Amino acid sequence: MNFTGLCELPEKASNEESFKTLYDYWCAISPGNGLLPGRQHLNPAEIIEILGRIALVDVSFDNGKYDFHYRLWGSFLTEIIGKDCTGKFISELFPPENLPLVQNAFESVVETACPHYWEVAWGVEERDHVGYKRLLLPLAEDGTKVNMILGMVIETDKDITGPTVRLYRKP
Repeated sequence: MNFTGLCELPEKASNEESFKTLYDYWCAISPGNGLLPGRQHLNPAEIIEILGRIALVDVSFDNGKYDFHYRLWGSFLTEIIGKDCTGKFISELFPPENLPLVQNAFESVVETACPHYWEVAWGVEERDHVGYKRLLLPLAEDGTKVNMILGMVIETDKDITGPTVRLYRKP
C-alpha cells in the first residue's frame, strides 16, 4: 500500500500544533517509496517535547478479529485519567457500551493505513468527563501491514460534540 498522498493530516487535527509536530515527524521517518514508517523508525529523543502525550498500541489479529494492546502509555495521559494503561488491552479499559467506538476507530487506522482524528468527552474517574482530541497514526514494521498505532492525546476545555466514552471504574 502506498500511503503517500492518501494520508493527509485530518483538517481538524491540523489546528493543533502538537498534532502537526507528530504528523510531520511521522512523515519524516517514513522509509520512502510510499511505505509507512514502523516502530523501528521512531526515536523518542526526537519528539521529547510531546512524548508524555504519546501512546503506542500493538495490533494483533486472531480468529478474524483485531485486538489492541497498549505497549506504551505516556505520563501525561496517566495524569489525565489517573492510571497507567501500559500493558492493558482496550477490552480491559472500556465497558461494553463504549468498546465498539474505540475498537472501530483503531480498526479504521489498520484497514486504511491512514490517520484518524477524534474529539470525544472521556469519562474519567472522579470527574464527569474530560474533553480530549486524539490523533492516531499507523505504523507498519514491513512498511505496508499496520501492526502498531502511534497515538497522541490533547486535553481540551472546549465543549466536545462527539460521543462520551467512559473507562471502567476502579474496583
